[in-house]
Amino acid sequence: MDTVEGRETLVDKGSESSAGGAPVSLGALLVRLVTAEDVAAPSSRHRLDSCSSVLFSRSEANGGQSRDGVLSVAVDDRYVSTRHLRLLREGSRWKAVDEGSTNGTFLDGRRLGRGEERLLGDEALLEVGHTFFLFRNDARGSAETPSTVAPSRRDGHEPTTLNPEWELELARIERLAPTGHELLVEGESGVGKEVLARALHARSGRPGPLVSVNCGALSENLLDDELFGHVRGAFSGAQSDRQGLIRAAHQGTLLLDEVGEMPPGLQVKLLRVLEDHRVRPIGTEAETSVDVRIIAATHRDLRKLVADGTFRQDLLARLGLLTTRVPPVRQRREDLGILIRSILRSGPPGSDRLRFDLDALRQVLLHPWPLNVREMRQALRVAVDLARGDGAQAVAVSSHHLPQGVREGAPGVPAPSGAAREFTSEERQQRERVVALLGAHQGNVAAAARELGLARTNLQRLMARLEIGRSDGG
Repeated sequence: MDTVEGRETLVDKGSESSAGGAPVSLGALLVRLVTAEDVAAPSSRHRLDSCSSVLFSRSEANGGQSRDGVLSVAVDDRYVSTRHLRLLREGSRWKAVDEGSTNGTFLDGRRLGRGEERLLGDEALLEVGHTFFLFRNDARGSAETPSTVAPSRRDGHEPTTLNPEWELELARIERLAPTGHELLVEGESGVGKEVLARALHARSGRPGPLVSVNCGALSENLLDDELFGHVRGAFSGAQSDRQGLIRAAHQGTLLLDEVGEMPPGLQVKLLRVLEDHRVRPIGTEAETSVDVRIIAATHRDLRKLVADGTFRQDLLARLGLLTTRVPPVRQRREDLGILIRSILRSGPPGSDRLRFDLDALRQVLLHPWPLNVREMRQALRVAVDLARGDGAQAVAVSSHHLPQGVREGAPGVPAPSGAAREFTSEERQQRERVVALLGAHQGNVAAAARELGLARTNLQRLMARLEIGRSDGG
């Protein structure tokens, strides 16, 4: 360590010294998602960066303990063997080795034979007994991410997310919650942008209400009146004053959902509110002071809209100074168990205590959910209602209760990043074999699945993961 006249030179550790810095590589992660017979049991997460192997075995309580580079994962599941599955690190990759389990292990819906070894891809769904785990080879997040996150079942508390990168971003956003800064929330339809806005308002400490409006659901005149209000006689039918949503949100938060759909004329009026903190209702020259925080949400690329001339650059500069993007479900599969429990708990009492048939839960976890949480919520609620309607004493969600799209998968869904994937050597071999079989069977998925020893739906999901179309074999 250098010293100058007795003073030490401080070591700059960069982003690794701050939980609020840029995401860093955390190495491999293992997340316990959900058990078919006990969906209410909370998820847990383990970092594997200091481990050389992971051993799965049956126990009376879920948990994990690391010693001498070995993580022992205890699984409270009567279908798990005393020694069931081992994961072994091989350089920068991991492989799964079945330990001669009674009920076998499934990897991405495909059975792993007794004693069989298989290299894991960048992401894998492991089925150990009736309990599902997600493996991710290279996660990113805060350097201070704890080695284990295991919520207590006694208090039922689970974190909002087990995805480390989204966890880091949520921590940043939560620090902004008490401030008055505008915030732009981006993300695909159905990811939960309004849920995030409500959480931010609840933590803001602002005494006023949260008021929301969908800017794409109303015509320009109606949206103008909805936002800014009017005075009596401002137009035909205006028989009384209306304060409008901006004034209704005084000392609170105004959520402008789908702000990219706002007409240009109203964008100018909104910009004046942001700059002057004053609002002028339709039909009067008088202005009223207003204290309102704006959270804007959109599934569109506002920067592209600015380039196209349909969204004002100066308004984007105000709304987009602080931006967060809510990731789609396919990019935060660590949270599948949390999302399932949250949806079931919001339904009829006892919904989170029902069980899933193994095939049904496997289909839910392998489905890419292109319409995100909104699609998952609708599918699970329908499935629960249908399961209850069967009249069985022990309610169980079966495969036939799920929507057809979930049962059959969605092989046409594009890769999340929009860029070409880099496949592992094992994935390339799998891809070549599937393409060859599809060619041999003239694109008949069912015939190819029979030859592979897979269910048709599992082959469809494998095709989706390996980006194979039916025509690729021809």
